[in-house]
Amino acid sequence: MRARAGVAAVAGLAGLVLLLTGSRAVPARLKPASPDFVNADRPGINAHNSPSVARSPVAPATLALGDRIDTPRFSCSVSLSTTAGDSWKPLALPLPVDAPNCHQPDVAFDAAGHLLVLYTATGGRFNQPVGVWLQRFDGETPSGPAARVAPAEAFHARMAVDGAQVWVTWVQADGAADKPLGFGTTPAPVRLARSTDGGATFAPPVTVSAGRRVVQPSPVALGGGRLVVGAYDLAEDFSDYEARHGGQGGPPPEERWRVVSWTSTDAGATFGPPVTVAADLVAPARIIVNLAPAPSFARDPSAEGRVYAAWDAGRGDGRDVFLARSDDAGATWTAPVAVAPRPRGQFLPAVGVSPAGRVDVAFYDRSADPADQRAQVTLASSTDGGRTFRTATVSDAPFDTRIGFGSLQGIPVLGSRLAVLSEADRALAYWSDTSRGTIDDNVQDLAGASVEITGAGARRPALLVLGALLLGAGLGLGFGRRRRSDVAGLRPRDGGPEQA
Repeated sequence: MRARAGVAAVAGLAGLVLLLTGSRAVPARLKPASPDFVNADRPGINAHNSPSVARSPVAPATLALGDRIDTPRFSCSVSLSTTAGDSWKPLALPLPVDAPNCHQPDVAFDAAGHLLVLYTATGGRFNQPVGVWLQRFDGETPSGPAARVAPAEAFHARMAVDGAQVWVTWVQADGAADKPLGFGTTPAPVRLARSTDGGATFAPPVTVSAGRRVVQPSPVALGGGRLVVGAYDLAEDFSDYEARHGGQGGPPPEERWRVVSWTSTDAGATFGPPVTVAADLVAPARIIVNLAPAPSFARDPSAEGRVYAAWDAGRGDGRDVFLARSDDAGATWTAPVAVAPRPRGQFLPAVGVSPAGRVDVAFYDRSADPADQRAQVTLASSTDGGRTFRTATVSDAPFDTRIGFGSLQGIPVLGSRLAVLSEADRALAYWSDTSRGTIDDNVQDLAGASVEITGAGARRPALLVLGALLLGAGLGLGFGRRRRSDVAGLRPRDGGPEQA
């Protein structure tokens, strides 16, 4: 009887374990395709970096990709694909007479499928911003003249689009034109301009925040008039903010950074106080504030009010990529999660969210190089709201991260961001690859790869069935033993008639 009881207990426990395991979501399986250069048809010595990617809501095979060029001169490139990213062609961007070039572009589509290209023009002393413009396209044809969005000395312009509404944020660093590579001693405010006609015209800007040393503000539209703007706050890091280091390499600042956000519930007319997403961040390296690294923010289309933030912090072996989530439109944030902690540097993450809520994070990863110099690109994917991740290497060979604008001064710039586009069953990642470059020529190519993602969120039916059978068998054995014990307890021990 005891042996039967043990078998029943083991079967029941095994069945319960299998049921729990089978009911859990299967982690995503990542299968990267071979990467390719987006600018393969445009060979040269340009430094392509800081990509921005968007998909048309009315023509799913149509993608737009913008990137900035830092050397040999400030410029930009805009590419268009009508083959879901399998092939690309350059898109001509007409410039107004008072815009000498295009730099730091951002791309998006409106609800009708019109492509919007936001860009900063640079010139004058120290090649600083002379204004920000937005160009609309009808197919591949410019739709009217470019609309001027922001004045001179407007840095780090980004946009968010929701239907016919367009929001553009930037740092208004007045006085920066008189300084090389830095902002002034007074913290520059974050401004926002809003358009209700698809970017044809813009209302006068409003102030999102003042009094903080903010860089790279990024707007995210959540619908229903809610807008989140996230950014880095350099806090007391005067050296980087004001370029007191003169654009020369050296040790990182000792002062700590923050990731912060602001929320508007009235379509960008007003903003609440800043909310700290993450505090006490160890600054990874010296930066050129004009071309500062950017945190990444993305909306979850499957959950109302949910938005993710990604950034990196730490130095050397301790430099990691982190993710936090807000479920209440930026009012509060979860504790940061290290996406894929490894023994060496990970940096410059981009976060995207699929229609079903899968979270994808692409970032540079130097963990395979003991010298912490050569990087590959990693994609991390989560099916449980950013709590756990599965990773895959998506680049095909390591490349030197010391190549880029500022390399000769020991403060190289590999760009301000990567780009990731999360789809139902794949993610598209874009980054800057330096394999054709040297520290002398600073050549950077825009590379991209598709990562097939399957099995995300699925259950294990075989384990569920086997678990149910074992649990049923265990319960059956236990119940049968109890029935026999109960019957045996009613019989006289000597086998004779019961005594009164």
